Amino acid sequence: GLSQLMLEAAGLAATLLGEVVSHVLQSFATSVMDSTTPTCNVGRGAVRLTLDQACLKVFNSDTASYLQLWAQSVECYKCNPWQFLTLDPGTIQELVVNTTYPSDLYIRNETESDLYKVRYHFGQYGTYQLGISTHNITHIQVLVKPLNEFLPLFVAFIFFFMLAFVWQCTKFFRQRMDASYSPHRVRSAPVDESSSLLSQALSRESASSSGTQQSSPPAPLPVTSQLQLVDIPDSRGTGGRLLSLDTFRGLAIIIMVFVNYGGGQYYFFQHARWNGLTVADLVFPWFLWIMGVSLIFSIRSQLRRTTKRYMMLLHILKRCTILFFLGLIINSGNGHNYMPTFRIMGVLQRFSICYGITALMEVYLMNPQESPEYVWYWKVRDIMRSGVQWTITTVLVIVHTAITFGLVVPGCPKGYLGPGGLYNGGEHGNCTGGAAAYVDIKVLGKAHVYRSPTCRMIYNNDAPYDPEGILGALTAVLTVQLGAAAGRIIVTYQDHDSRIKRWIIWGIVCGMLAGFLCSWHKESGPIPVNKNLWSLSFVFVTACFAFLLLSFLYLIIDKWQWWNGSPLRYAGMNSILVYMGHEICGGLFPWSWTPVGEHHANYLIMNLWGTSMWIIIAYICHRQKLYVSV
Repeated sequence: GLSQLMLEAAGLAATLLGEVVSHVLQSFATSVMDSTTPTCNVGRGAVRLTLDQACLKVFNSDTASYLQLWAQSVECYKCNPWQFLTLDPGTIQELVVNTTYPSDLYIRNETESDLYKVRYHFGQYGTYQLGISTHNITHIQVLVKPLNEFLPLFVAFIFFFMLAFVWQCTKFFRQRMDASYSPHRVRSAPVDESSSLLSQALSRESASSSGTQQSSPPAPLPVTSQLQLVDIPDSRGTGGRLLSLDTFRGLAIIIMVFVNYGGGQYYFFQHARWNGLTVADLVFPWFLWIMGVSLIFSIRSQLRRTTKRYMMLLHILKRCTILFFLGLIINSGNGHNYMPTFRIMGVLQRFSICYGITALMEVYLMNPQESPEYVWYWKVRDIMRSGVQWTITTVLVIVHTAITFGLVVPGCPKGYLGPGGLYNGGEHGNCTGGAAAYVDIKVLGKAHVYRSPTCRMIYNNDAPYDPEGILGALTAVLTVQLGAAAGRIIVTYQDHDSRIKRWIIWGIVCGMLAGFLCSWHKESGPIPVNKNLWSLSFVFVTACFAFLLLSFLYLIIDKWQWWNGSPLRYAGMNSILVYMGHEICGGLFPWSWTPVGEHHANYLIMNLWGTSMWIIIAYICHRQKLYVSV
């Protein structure tokens, strides 16, 4: 039967899990014991390669011509190439190349005229040979095969997948055993139809007031219905919480912890250098979006309890102050507490500003009781009845756009959105961020602006720029307002399908707007996708993913009830504790240590271990009913 099939599947999964664990442990032991990496003979000595590096041997096959090799990373948009070496006739030289992004190689003669160009993506710790001449270029030959840097990710995925499967099988058998051998069976008893209908009505009314998930009203139970022993899911909807939303928040905080701990040193688990989008860039806007969803529940609940609006305002100001102060504490870490150069803005500071603006609007503009009177806009009443909030948000976006494209920045063109440095041939090297940086420097002071933006490495610039600056907070309010739109859908429409359908429509519309604004291209378009600038296209594309992901989680957790969201929802219910804890303890053992070998597997194991510890801590706090909030 089903139990036998599940037992066989669990046994197979346990076997595969054991093999995966064995492989992981062997890889870990090998990487720890063997800390050596390949070398490259650059100049007069051997240079040991590190992460994301390879060795390239360049051979000049001409016997009478001097040739030059110039190169530049493809990620550095419109950047001039660098000269790497000059080869005498008939000689060979070696150099270290980067493997993170593809590289453009330029072959030039003595007069620095381009002969030809080749694009190639080198592999980590590989050794390659490039033969050049004045007439043609040979194919790049692989002398030493590079390592498969993505294999550790695949092994980690299989490991956690099998672990989750075995855990679910264990829960299934435990529930079956509890149902089969429980000494206290519920005896069958007739159910009165009127009391059943009354219970259903009360349940729907309770869900309407708390914002919890409810499906369409079920059909009335027949008079002869029998009560059966059922296993009620653990805390499903407890305290009026939406499990899919807690799970979404937990997913976001866990990705944030993993990314902040290093993300296995993979480039796609780090922020985009300037334009573009990576996994790391999704986390922060998702948190703001989720805050908008939760804010609707909180304020509506307080207003329906007839809480005085000025009391709510005081609570909002208190929370904003605490968040801003916690952000300052985080900024002071790692010895960065020298007051003349102390950074003022940050992640929690932006949370504080966006929460304060959006919450203030909702406190004074939200109607706690929805009118049941039918109107012509009934199917979009969640949007129409929040028209003033959308108007205010639109004004903020217009102000942001006007300043971005209209403010005169000394030495920079109007509407400059580039990273400065080498960008566009280094024409505007000190204009990083354009108006956004100029506003921060004028308001906060140049010494108090973040000095290590993500574009610094690729574009080779040293201009200060704060990705959580003042101007970007205006469009970040739009991110929160889009989350509030999802929250209004929950409190306005009580059936699953109506909610999911509207979220999907919102997601598609946001995705289309983002595509049009950036012209469906990474580097072109009037407003490229850019997390550092918190551009409009970035707001819409991240909101698109948020709407669609919440729709999926809501479908499998709240509607179909295939999953209760654990263990992610434990972290989502204690996000402040996890965030502050991982920031404070990130550099301490046992969350992190110094890896012996320069391999992605070493960093991935360490970062996954540190992230998993915070999931365990969140679970323990949940069991102890310990939650931290501000």
